[in-house]
Amino acid sequence: MATSKLSGDFILRILVGILFVVIGIEGIGGFGGNAIYDELDEVFEIIVGVVLLVAGLLLIVPSFIGGIKGSFVKISTLVVLVAWIIFIILDDFVYGLKGVNGDEWFLWIEDLVYHLLILSCVYKVAAPAVKKLGNK
Repeated sequence: MATSKLSGDFILRILVGILFVVIGIEGIGGFGGNAIYDELDEVFEIIVGVVLLVAGLLLIVPSFIGGIKGSFVKISTLVVLVAWIIFIILDDFVYGLKGVNGDEWFLWIEDLVYHLLILSCVYKVAAPAVKKLGNK
């Protein structure tokens, strides 16, 4: 039973890492379509992209390669958690509520629920780092 929980946590960590690697690449490459970057200028977009790319890699790489300091992994999980919370605030509330009326509310709620589902996954991955930070 513990093995399935471990493998589920492992898969979740990898998927969250891949998500943030992809979001980071979008920022570095200047690809459109991600609300994180909609209101940023080009230089800041690249900086945020690099931070998210590195944070995503620090979630994935330690699962396969040893020798990476645990503090880097903890920091990267916290960066991912904070970045996703900022994304939700910007995408769903700051920019997402502009001009929403009628049946658009259902689309807004659907997007919010998707983002909160991802947040719950990110939190599950980041929870050990958050707990260790609180114990210090």
